[in-house]
Amino acid sequence: MSYCVNCGIELEKSEKYCPLCSVEVLNPKAPWQEPVERPYPRYLETLVHRIDRRYFATLAGLILMIPMMITILLDMLDGNGLSWSAYIVGAMALLFIFIVFPFYFKRYHTVSFLSVNCAAILLYLLFIERTNGGSWFLGIGMPVTVAASVGIIILALLFTKKAGMTVLKKSASVMFALGLFVFVIEVIVRLNEKSPFELKWAFYALIPCAILGAAAMILEHRKNFKEEIRRRLFY
Repeated sequence: MSYCVNCGIELEKSEKYCPLCSVEVLNPKAPWQEPVERPYPRYLETLVHRIDRRYFATLAGLILMIPMMITILLDMLDGNGLSWSAYIVGAMALLFIFIVFPFYFKRYHTVSFLSVNCAAILLYLLFIERTNGGSWFLGIGMPVTVAASVGIIILALLFTKKAGMTVLKKSASVMFALGLFVFVIEVIVRLNEKSPFELKWAFYALIPCAILGAAAMILEHRKNFKEEIRRRLFY
């Protein structure tokens, strides 16, 4: 039996290096030979624990039910029936659809799930309008929600691994999308006003976003300049 000359622990005959301090085992009277049977595996097996997605989704749904039930109970105790609790229940339902619902599926289908999210938001906004007697859903609520959802879906598709976009291209896409979204919002707002159509504040966001996006795209194609910045940042 051999002992490590550095840390002194007892070594098996199959050890070529000390498993504790990695010092090479040198025993002139017992040269190392590959053993027929090793006391433990040559390679350490890594166990990957996979989460049960459906069980997690069900558990998360039950947890979300707790604040929903408490909210409904407190609202009923006020003596006026169900009123403000409906908004909180709707918000909890949106959280379930946004976060928990995708876990019932093995793969995340970007377009399908984001479309469901858009539909859920539209229903929630329509509910708010109907309960408050407003008339803003068709003119503002629906167009803004659809525009935002379309932009998010396009960005999500561009950010996938298959698209192969670099960080600068992703940054440019976000800048262009943000500026365009602000522009669309003002167009929607102006169309719903009784005053003459005139764009004002949208350009204050559109122009800087367009400049930043264009700068990112130019920098992406200027490899020498990009390498120079990288060398100066990470010296």
